[in-house]
Amino acid sequence: MKESNQEMDLLFHLLDQEVLNYDQLIKEIKKEAKFLRAGDTESLIRSVKAIDDCIKTIRIIEGEVQRTAETILNGLGKEGRGRALSCLSSLLPPTHQSRLSSYQRTLLQLKDWAGQINDQNKSFIQEFLGYLGDIFSLLVSPAYESPGYLQTGRKRPSTLLPYALNKEV
Repeated sequence: MKESNQEMDLLFHLLDQEVLNYDQLIKEIKKEAKFLRAGDTESLIRSVKAIDDCIKTIRIIEGEVQRTAETILNGLGKEGRGRALSCLSSLLPPTHQSRLSSYQRTLLQLKDWAGQINDQNKSFIQEFLGYLGDIFSLLVSPAYESPGYLQTGRKRPSTLLPYALNKEV
């Protein structure tokens, strides 16, 4: 029983660490958004590196959580490969069960929040790249006059306009 309590303490400690690292990840993703909008490339590069480090740490902790949950399950005479944490929840006493459920809810909310902020950053980058592409094409590509139709119903060929002039306003 003492070994089982030590394993549970280790599991809860690991889950605490995972929550803290997700908090840190969210802070870094918010910084990334700020640096993207400010155009601060040096800070952005540092932020991306910090995000990568957070993600690596979270993956390591998730692996440790999984292994610890499997160890606890094996100690209880159950096997729970893959989804050990969710299998474990139903076998624990009510106090541990509620604490584990609380961690799972918190982690799910943090993951969703990090995903939402990251999606906003992605859409900002995509819009900005589209904007840059439009500007670049205006500077490099020649402008064409809009094709028109003649009275006979045939299309009049479009003519090349000088680069600096475009009839559309």
